[in-house]
Amino acid sequence: MGKSFVASVLTVAGGSAIAQAIALVSFPFITRLYSPDVYGLFVVFLAYGGFVGPIACGRFDAAIALPKNNRGASAVALGSLATAVFAAVLTAASILVFGAGTIGSGKAVALGLALYVLLAGAQQVFTNWSARTRDYARLSAARIVQSTVAALLSIGLARTYDADASMLVVATLAGQAVALVVLLTGLRASGFAFDVKARQVFRMLRYFRRIAVFNVPHVLSDAAQASGIPLVIAVMFGTQAAAYYSFSMRLLKAPLNLIGSAISQVYYPRAAAHRNDHSRLRQDALGILKVLGAAACFFQPVLLLIPDSAYRLAFGESWSGIGSYLRALSPWILTSFVVGPMGVLYLLKGRVALVLVLALGGSVLAFGIFGVAWATSTSVLATMWALSLGMALYFVASTFLEFAVVIGRENEHA
Repeated sequence: MGKSFVASVLTVAGGSAIAQAIALVSFPFITRLYSPDVYGLFVVFLAYGGFVGPIACGRFDAAIALPKNNRGASAVALGSLATAVFAAVLTAASILVFGAGTIGSGKAVALGLALYVLLAGAQQVFTNWSARTRDYARLSAARIVQSTVAALLSIGLARTYDADASMLVVATLAGQAVALVVLLTGLRASGFAFDVKARQVFRMLRYFRRIAVFNVPHVLSDAAQASGIPLVIAVMFGTQAAAYYSFSMRLLKAPLNLIGSAISQVYYPRAAAHRNDHSRLRQDALGILKVLGAAACFFQPVLLLIPDSAYRLAFGESWSGIGSYLRALSPWILTSFVVGPMGVLYLLKGRVALVLVLALGGSVLAFGIFGVAWATSTSVLATMWALSLGMALYFVASTFLEFAVVIGRENEHA
């Protein structure tokens, strides 16, 4: 990996680190203002939004890095935005008709989820645009601003009004909106073409439809785990357990994912530029795996040794059980952190069907573990350990298989 690649990763990762540091500093205040039951309702809101948000653009946004010129990329971006608008409207209509379980079916819920989906889609579009134009400083600034606004409003609204789940929702939406404004600043100067004709938009979306056809089911499979698991936990063990699970995932996974996402956003355009240089792709992939693997080996024993009293002191008495969840979930979270950036290779090399099959297998495994836990009346912590170890083994096995098929086999015939 060259100096420019490392410097770009550090730029994005630096902004991610600051953003996550802001979130971490806010956590002790948030846990003392919002009870686990209240936070659990917010988790349910995010779970519903998490099903639609990742595919709001039909995953056409993933193709923004691929066109040879900015005009073609602008057409893909505009088409992705139109898809996000449609997804937001459909989300609102669905909530009004079918409701959203614990959080209700009123206009406020429908509007909140629709805004969440629309803002998530727009952020995906212009995050990918900034990655294409290598404006990594803007990506970092957007992350910092989003984290700051969400944290300050979560605390401020709870102190000014009632500390209920709606305050957390408003803070989240405001953070998304301000981050989007940052990403849009200087858009014209970056070469974005606003005057693209509709027929060119349709032509580019049609050209990249294979990415959407195969990538949407894959992302939905991931969303089934990310959003479906908290909902299942809420049903099986209550909203407090869902809050403990989701807060633990956020506390540990968020900083790791921000680093992994920074690497992926820098690595994707680089890999796209050398997609036929199998030796270089393999070298970069192995380098990333080694670095992230070493980091995971350091963090795992540290997490296991932190006592419950430290978590009680940090987050308050009502959140004292979070340490047990963090220890149980750490093998899964750290393994996911190590292998996450490899996902860009399978998209570039046209192996999305294989990734979809493996992703579906992971979802079946995860929910199968919950099925066994329900049938055997297993405790919540025993279920978390079984889920974590099972998913860690799945990630290791699937990554070995994907690495061999996508890079190894093609390299042999290169």
